[in-house]
Amino acid sequence: MININRAILAATKLQTTDLSCRRGDTVYTSGAPAHSVYVVKKGALYRFRLLPEGQRLILQFLFRGDGFGYEKGPNHRNSVRALANTQLSVAGRKALLAASAADARSSNLLLAAPARAAVLAEEQSIIRRTMNATERAALFLLEMNDRLSRNGKIDLPMTQRHISGYLGLTPETISRLMKEFKRSKIIRFRDNRPRQIVIHDKKRLAMLASDASDFRWWET
Repeated sequence: MININRAILAATKLQTTDLSCRRGDTVYTSGAPAHSVYVVKKGALYRFRLLPEGQRLILQFLFRGDGFGYEKGPNHRNSVRALANTQLSVAGRKALLAASAADARSSNLLLAAPARAAVLAEEQSIIRRTMNATERAALFLLEMNDRLSRNGKIDLPMTQRHISGYLGLTPETISRLMKEFKRSKIIRFRDNRPRQIVIHDKKRLAMLASDASDFRWWET
């Protein structure tokens, strides 16, 4: 994931404005003109696509420092919505393109690398769906541990419904898997809250992410 902080924005002399979003607010929708690019200052969002049958495919969770909204074409291909109260830095796309054209380093930091990260997130979404249920859940916990862990504790801003859209599993399957991870002492819930997690056995979780044979009976 590409992290873009205010120091990088200042170094490229790109003018930005601040935007505040409340939980549930939509930043932009699929097909909307891509006039701006964004950096998360605080909070959490998700990038998603609505499937023909009405299901929501979550491609990417976005946290502090993540850049998004980078499109090769004139319109946004996906939608972005806030998971929590969120603050964003917003820059105009034309100014971004001008800064990129003027300096190769700026081009990589502000345009090329974030665009590659967005494509990679979509490719990883496809790969996740080739894994079995336990592998997906274990990989998700490892990802969130790397991205959100503070002093060994993970506070998930997303619900099981969001995780379901991200992993392509039912909320019931996710709930059963998390309880089995807990029963096996791989994780524990702080204060019995399923969205507040401590990973006790990261090594075993990593093994399950690549070979979940011990848990395959949990699949649905």
